[in-house]
Amino acid sequence: MSFSLESIGIKAGGKYETIYTTMNKAGEMDAAPIGLKCLDDYAVLARIFEGSKTLENIKETGIFVVNITSDPSVFARSLYGNLEPDEFVKDDDIVYMKNADAYFIALVKSIEDKEIGKDHVNDGAKFSIVNAESIKIIINKPGTKALNRGIFAFLESLVDYSRIDIIDDEKKDEYIKKFKENERLIDVVAEDDVKEAMKDLKERLIEKGVEL
Repeated sequence: MSFSLESIGIKAGGKYETIYTTMNKAGEMDAAPIGLKCLDDYAVLARIFEGSKTLENIKETGIFVVNITSDPSVFARSLYGNLEPDEFVKDDDIVYMKNADAYFIALVKSIEDKEIGKDHVNDGAKFSIVNAESIKIIINKPGTKALNRGIFAFLESLVDYSRIDIIDDEKKDEYIKKFKENERLIDVVAEDDVKEAMKDLKERLIEKGVEL
């Protein structure tokens, strides 16, 4: 393993937005936008809901590719349906995105089927926890960093902070609701430096008399 996941901006404890590409034994290719949790320099974890082609292919082959991109159309099109065949590249038993900024091959270590009660995502849906290890990283675009929603939530909160002294009470209530949702998101997905920055921002809002 020549690179750790940190070489593409994936740090232990963070959760990232990526595109998984998989292929079944019949050679049928699939792409889907799925979050990724980093456990250490090479180990990752994914929660994938039952019924997805991605999970079906991973269970069949035990291998998948995590593609790093910031192209919004790729996230959208792979959610609505699938990418075009010419956007994939087959390489023996794997498939990856032709235009990925970077990607890594993930070898499955374990799959645990789960069922949970109601939460903010679902109401008792079945899913699987996939533990895998990065065995090879390819960087096509130097400086590539995987997307983490936490930084964007923090930036939104910063923008609201810059306006907190010039808005009316009704708008302030809206900002408080947004802040609490951004805080929840950051606590779940963000890297440690963003979490610390959000804590500092919260303290500054409280100092301004904002009730959080």
